[in-house]
Amino acid sequence: MAYTSEIKGFWYKKSLRPGADAPMRLEVILASDTSVALTIGDAVQWTSGYLTIAGTGESVLGILEGFVDANGRNIFQQGVSVSGTKSGDDTYTPASSGETVKGVVNVDRDALFLNTADSTLAQAEVGLYFDTTSSSDQVTSTGSATQSQFQLVESVTTDDEGNADDDCGLFRIAESQLYNAAAA
Repeated sequence: MAYTSEIKGFWYKKSLRPGADAPMRLEVILASDTSVALTIGDAVQWTSGYLTIAGTGESVLGILEGFVDANGRNIFQQGVSVSGTKSGDDTYTPASSGETVKGVVNVDRDALFLNTADSTLAQAEVGLYFDTTSSSDQVTSTGSATQSQFQLVESVTTDDEGNADDDCGLFRIAESQLYNAAAA
């Protein structure tokens, strides 16, 4: 499936646990009092019990991997109708109708996500921490020793198509709303 957001966003690649099966996921009701579009691959958070975009520097619940209706059906499937606005096959803007649409969120503490930074990443930055840009789908290219939203675990020098790459890495969530940051 070709997503509208193309390469942007966080994409689950593997677990830090050898032999781990599918990552842990949680379904969370989307906030309906906002006109903010959510896109698969966004860093998201709980806000007053509902799912919203995780702002720069804020704790992260997980990475948005999909949307389901009240019956658990993918909202992008043919014949599934929702009152919000669907854009392409990966973006949804909730309506204010109170309709129950849930985000499917990867909350696995050992998940590693591929992400393309807003500029070059260096091998020396492995182990450093990064915040997202204002769009919550991309890390900034400046790492810090001070704990932030994500931690670079592995530098990726070749993309999935075999092309040389200098701005990609595998990141883990470092500031989690679910897990104690000190134990993460």
